[in-house]
Amino acid sequence: MRLKTEARRQLILQEAAKAFQSVGYEKTSMSEIALRVGGSKATLYNYFPSKEVLFVAVMDFVCRDAFEAAFALLTHERPLKDVLEDLGVHYLQTLMRPELVATRRMAENEGDASEVGRLLYENGPKRGWTLVAGFLQESMARGQLPQTDPWIAALHLKALYEAEHTEQRLLGVITEVSEADLRAAVARGLAVWSRAYGVA
Repeated sequence: MRLKTEARRQLILQEAAKAFQSVGYEKTSMSEIALRVGGSKATLYNYFPSKEVLFVAVMDFVCRDAFEAAFALLTHERPLKDVLEDLGVHYLQTLMRPELVATRRMAENEGDASEVGRLLYENGPKRGWTLVAGFLQESMARGQLPQTDPWIAALHLKALYEAEHTEQRLLGVITEVSEADLRAAVARGLAVWSRAYGVA
């Protein structure tokens, strides 16, 4: 029964993701999602008590695996510069994917809607970049980085990763960026970050 329940939950998330991405959050109703899934609205509410909660779950469903793969690159078994460069490239490649671009646009558009913005932040960017901050803190303990606020350092790193291409991608100015261009942009951003934080 548990497997069937989990399978049903996954189906709801898949269909809700399609609905949100095709017509947006506001125009998507729980009735529409229930219709797509092939069940009652009451059953849908048994899994997700509100559209807000479902929306946040969909964002997590769409983004989690891709970003977890990026943050899984954090290891002390390789030189710090190499790890941060590969993290940046993988992170940006994920961020540039069409489904992630659509998801981010939608999330930013709904950010002020009641608790949606806070829930998305807590379950998305904050969680991922807390892992980076923890990695940087460990690097400080190992003497690879000067002592500083690891959370601020992680946010500065994130901003520099995203500096050259992310805004253009979100606004539709560009539709894709080659790995070579991403790697060059990450290298430039990482060079600025390294100078600012006194990394050799």
